[in-house]
Amino acid sequence: MTGQLNSSLADQGSVEARLADCDALSRLLAEAARLSAATLMTMRAACDVKLKRDGSPVCSADLAADRVAKAALERLLPGFPIVSEESAEAVAPGPVFILLDPLDGTREFLAGGDSYCVAIAIIRGDRPVAGAIAAPQIGRLWFAGENAFTQALAADGSAVGEAVTVAVRPLPGEGPVTLVSRFHGDSQSDGIASAMGSSATIPVSSAVKFGLIASGEADLHVRGGQTMEWDTAAGDAILAAAGGIVLTLAGAVPLYGRVDRHFCNQPFVAASSELLARRAIASLVPA
Repeated sequence: MTGQLNSSLADQGSVEARLADCDALSRLLAEAARLSAATLMTMRAACDVKLKRDGSPVCSADLAADRVAKAALERLLPGFPIVSEESAEAVAPGPVFILLDPLDGTREFLAGGDSYCVAIAIIRGDRPVAGAIAAPQIGRLWFAGENAFTQALAADGSAVGEAVTVAVRPLPGEGPVTLVSRFHGDSQSDGIASAMGSSATIPVSSAVKFGLIASGEADLHVRGGQTMEWDTAAGDAILAAAGGIVLTLAGAVPLYGRVDRHFCNQPFVAASSELLARRAIASLVPA
């Protein structure tokens, strides 16, 4: 028993020490995401779909990517509990824990689309402090701790070239480029996109939307329908490090590790600036 206690305390000390460099943590998340993303690329023909209890689809690619990501995270970040979409009930979130979505955008993946991804975040308390998103079909990787980076990906999951820092862009004079969900549209999102005078409305699946805003390739995304914490935590970390923000439609920052809500998110807006986010939220209120 004493040996187990000492081991547990050592793990906690290691976790706290590693939190001093969130950029380094994000690079480890990026490595795990790349390895998992490479698995997805080898399983593009997967079509063995089942429905989970919440009605969302799952296939063998989800489960294979989950196994690869967990193995990598347990090797790279020992002592960090992993709460995954595919096994959320099995692990309780601790003061510091990992949120994992091994295949964000399963419908996109099964439909032969390209904007699916692996999303991984580290949560400290109730907020993300590091995140990584690997989108293998479009060859993009984003990761962030204190700073936000992007890097090209090869089909085998290997990184191409050097990572470069990214930042959100100023709002274009012609209005925001708004990203909407390809398979999960809702009237709130459509209404805000219209009210904000969007210069373009582009359908994109998964957490890739956060990466595109963080890279200065788009400006706004609103989601009124249901999402889960593992869908958004990595993107929240990356967008915040790039100078953007995620707010609930009530105007607060999202909180993570909410077992009492079964890890369900509240409706939210992701934007290149707090001003744009709050303008979007205000557009919901009748004049």
